[in-house]
Amino acid sequence: MEKVISCGIPYLDKIMGGYFLGDNVVWVLEPGTYFDIFLENFLTTKTEKDEFTIIYVTFDFPPQKILARYGNLINSQNFILIDAFTFGKAQGDEFFQSFYQEKIVQSKSLRIYSIKNLIEPSEFIKTLSSLQGEFKANRVCKYFFGSLTGMQELWGERDTLHFFTYTCPKLFELKALAYWPLVKEAHSKSFLATISHITQIVINLSFEENNPCALRFLKLEGRPSQLLNITHYYNVQERTIDFLSRQESKEIIERFGSQRLSGGGECNYSYFGSNKQPIQIGNRIRDFRLQMNLSQVELAKKLHITPSALSQIENNQTLPSLPLFVEIARFFKKSLDSFFLPEPIPPQDHLNRK
Repeated sequence: MEKVISCGIPYLDKIMGGYFLGDNVVWVLEPGTYFDIFLENFLTTKTEKDEFTIIYVTFDFPPQKILARYGNLINSQNFILIDAFTFGKAQGDEFFQSFYQEKIVQSKSLRIYSIKNLIEPSEFIKTLSSLQGEFKANRVCKYFFGSLTGMQELWGERDTLHFFTYTCPKLFELKALAYWPLVKEAHSKSFLATISHITQIVINLSFEENNPCALRFLKLEGRPSQLLNITHYYNVQERTIDFLSRQESKEIIERFGSQRLSGGGECNYSYFGSNKQPIQIGNRIRDFRLQMNLSQVELAKKLHITPSALSQIENNQTLPSLPLFVEIARFFKKSLDSFFLPEPIPPQDHLNRK
C-alpha cells in the first residue's frame, strides 16, 4: 500500500486521501485566498514516525523575512533555505547582503544557500541537485518553490518550463513532496497546460470580495475523477482554514448560481473572458497608492521591496510575483478583479466627451 502523508488540513486529507510520496502540487492562486496558511500547515505537519527535511526556495522575499515568519515553527536543523532573492530581484543590494553578516546566519545550525549567479538557472540547479543527493536515502523532503511566477520573472518562460519539466519528475522519483505556487495571469496558456500535464496535483484557490474563498481540484492523479467537479468553500479565522459544511456550500451555490462555478473539473485557463487587452495592473496599483496618499518609497517599504521594483511594476514593465501580488491585494484590501477592471473616467473627462 502506498504511503500517505498529511497535507496538514484534515478536511482536505479526508477528501483526497492525503499526499502520496512523490506528489508535486501546483497551486493556481488569486490574491486574498490565504495560500500562506495552506503552506504553513504543509511545512509544519509532522508524524510520529517521519522526520521531514524542508527545503524552502525564495525568489520573491528576502531570507530574513522567511526566517521571521517560520523561525518559531520550524526546527532549524531540518530547515534549509535557498536564497534566490538577494542576487535575483534584489540585484545584490547591500542592504539585503548585510543579512549574511548577522550571527544567526553564521551559526552552523542554520543552512542557507545564497545563489549569486541567477542570470540563468545552472548554479541554482547545481545547488538543488547537491541537496537532492544528500537526502536521497535518508529522509523524506518537503520542497517549497516560491514561486514559478518568480522564476519566470528571472529566467523567462522557456528556462522556467525547462526547470519544472526536469525537476518535477525527479522529485517524484525521489519520493519527495513539493509545492509549486503560481499566479495564473502571469503565464501563457501553453505554459499552464504543460505544467498541468506533468504534475500530479493542481489546486485552484479563488476569491470574490465579501464571499468565502473557494478551492477546486483541477487535477488529482491517482484519485477518483469525481473529485474534480466539486468546489469547496472556506473562511479563515485566526490563521485557521475552516471549510464550510455541505449545506452551507449548497446555499452559496444557490445564491450565486453557476457563474462562480464555471470551468467544471478541467483546467480552464481563460480568465477574464473575451477581454483581449494586455494586462496592465500597474496602473491600478498606482491608482490605489495615490488614493492612500502614499509615495512609491513609502509603499515599497511597506511591501519590503525596492522603490525601483515598484516603479517597474507600476509602469507595467514587470508583473508582481505571486506572493507580492497577494501582499499588494491585502494591503489595499482589494479583490483581484479590482486590479483588472477598466480605469474609471474622471468626472471632468466624462463631461467633456461627446
